[in-house]
Amino acid sequence: MRIPIAVLSFLLVSTVFTQGEVDTLNFDGGVELAHYNYLNSSMSITEKEQGGFWARYEEMEKNQDEIKANQRSLKKSLLYGFMKSDEEIISIVQQIAELDMAKIKVKRDFIVDCVGLLDAERAIRFSLYEKEFKKKAEDFK
Repeated sequence: MRIPIAVLSFLLVSTVFTQGEVDTLNFDGGVELAHYNYLNSSMSITEKEQGGFWARYEEMEKNQDEIKANQRSLKKSLLYGFMKSDEEIISIVQQIAELDMAKIKVKRDFIVDCVGLLDAERAIRFSLYEKEFKKKAEDFK
């Protein structure tokens, strides 16, 4: 009985402290700097770990940006769908779906790499902190 209570207490305390960090985000240096500082502090990334983590993060972001650009291009080609055959439209839709899967794979690979760079707990928390930061950044705009 003590272990579930201890785990629940840990999660509750970490949630309370996390919410405090989000409320005190400093966007004076811009969104990118705030993002960098927020993830470093929230995930307790040491200076030694930062180099590998952020290099891998930037690689993931670059790959996802390329995939998104390809998707936009394919979606634009559907704007004039009346000029394409049904087979061409089906092919384009399939390519868009495959690119959706590629985005997920890139993110998954990054999370798996984070387990090696950081540890399993922080790798799992990454997605939570990333979503939390993006929500706060949207509220800032």
